Amino acid sequence: MTNSRDDFEEVHASPLWAALIAAPAIVAVVVAASTSVVALRIIMAITAVITFGAVALAWSGFRYVFTNSLLEIRTLGFTLRSIPAGEIREYRVDKWDVAGGYGIRGLGANRAYVWGNRGVRIMTGEGQVFLGSSNPERMVHELDQMKRVAHS
Repeated sequence: MTNSRDDFEEVHASPLWAALIAAPAIVAVVVAASTSVVALRIIMAITAVITFGAVALAWSGFRYVFTNSLLEIRTLGFTLRSIPAGEIREYRVDKWDVAGGYGIRGLGANRAYVWGNRGVRIMTGEGQVFLGSSNPERMVHELDQMKRVAHS
């Protein structure tokens, strides 16, 4: 039995959310460009920059990288979280409640990285992580593989 496997990566993005978030950003740009009130111009420009950042996040999405011993959660070139295989206690396909919101959610050890309503809930010794996915069954398969390789 070999102790290696190919890395697997899934991208969980939402062009729809990006478009919905872009609408108020465009309004903020128009207001900033058309007003003569300096304070309003500054506030709307800052609002537009922050909102376009959210557009970029939704468009680019979350990248889940499964290696032999680690799950990494990335976005926009930054690693948000790394979960070693040994810290994963259990996981299952689950649904996300829309009331929980979208994007990066949660505080402390309980986090969600989600743009939709389906995904995988992972329990660790420190808390839980919800990963949004259009193919959560494939993610469970990859977690099974990662755990198998890490324990062999």
